[in-house]
Amino acid sequence: MKKIIYFITLLFLVGCVDLSENMYNDLGKDNYYQTEQEYDAAFMNQYAFLRTMYAWNVFYLQEITTDEACLPQKGRDGYDGGIYQRMHWHTWTDQDVIINGAWQELFKAVGFCNQVLNDLNNSRSDILPENKKKLYIAESRALRAFFYSMLVDMFGNVPIVEKVSELNPPTKTRTEVFNYVEKEIAEVKDQLLRSTDTGSYGRFTQEAALALLSRLYLNAEVYTGTSRLDDCISVSQTLLQKGYQLESTWDAPFAWNNENSKENIWVIPNDEIVANEMSVLFYRNIHWSQRSQWDWKNPNGGWNGVCTVREFIETYDITHDRRCKYDPQNGMYGQFMWGPQFDLSGNPILGTNEYAGQQLDFTLDLPDMVNNKENAGARNIKYKVKVGAQGMENDFALFRIAEINFNLAEATLRKSNEVDSKALEGINKI
Repeated sequence: MKKIIYFITLLFLVGCVDLSENMYNDLGKDNYYQTEQEYDAAFMNQYAFLRTMYAWNVFYLQEITTDEACLPQKGRDGYDGGIYQRMHWHTWTDQDVIINGAWQELFKAVGFCNQVLNDLNNSRSDILPENKKKLYIAESRALRAFFYSMLVDMFGNVPIVEKVSELNPPTKTRTEVFNYVEKEIAEVKDQLLRSTDTGSYGRFTQEAALALLSRLYLNAEVYTGTSRLDDCISVSQTLLQKGYQLESTWDAPFAWNNENSKENIWVIPNDEIVANEMSVLFYRNIHWSQRSQWDWKNPNGGWNGVCTVREFIETYDITHDRRCKYDPQNGMYGQFMWGPQFDLSGNPILGTNEYAGQQLDFTLDLPDMVNNKENAGARNIKYKVKVGAQGMENDFALFRIAEINFNLAEATLRKSNEVDSKALEGINKI
């Protein structure tokens, strides 16, 4: 016992005398970036933030605040303190977790971009080749500008932060943030990869930069008070000449094997095994009893959550437009699922709560955001998974050439009351 006490005492004495840090299991700034591959890994990690934000709080803030999506209470499920109702009713406060969550997701991404840019600017030329360094710096700035474009859209006036150590930066006006995004994209656009370059898939390319500008300029009057329709028309027309093509079916850009889609400009790549965080976009919408409808092998079954309101769905021709209803029993493979549900063998899928033992039959109607049963609301299955999948392999489309057609059509219509002929041709095809 004395020997043990003596040994422990020596440990404390050594600890008091020598306070230097010996790192054995952690990576610090002095023992990382020893190879080019370590720079590659840090750079690519900036893209990982996209999966989180488009699966969770940014998704909620952009989608369930609209008619396209809502997350109503169904019986005992889906209340969560009323947060989803407040989002849909536009009665949120600055204390709501979705508001704070979206803010944090975006500024974490900005902060990581700043850290990577700092590390790239201080990189050693004998480790990281100069041409790759320049590309990585340009692309990191473009990604940061993209995150700021989302901040200017959702929050308006926010701080502009370019350094990791910057504390309590002043808030900039919405116009200043808009101008910052435009300036950053203009300065780096021509240094980015082209979509035809090897290794460009999933990366922020020159074409993605044009798509971002098209979206920004279309909404510039809201952000700044000054119309930029001429600029929207110009960049949209340029992008329509880049060789992208509209798909022949509505769901091809969103399918589980959409990596070869000629319509998508920029996507978030997903994999059903190693990168399937965005599977929630599918299982958050379906009922937990619908696992058998897809032979869904993900440990997360359906959440029976997000629905689409009837008024939005009825902007389609719900009877004749085959892009609308998903009803494989009757040969319809549209985007919204309502009516009686069946498994892969054609057997009725049964409810478990209010409709326990009865066939699950989704209604188009939602009485309100509170008084609903488990079958209330049509379900958006835009990103339908592969049958038998363990997760969502569908790549998430951030920019599509379809959007650029609509941007150009809207800009020309608002400017001159005439729709650009090429844009109209594309819209008619859509």
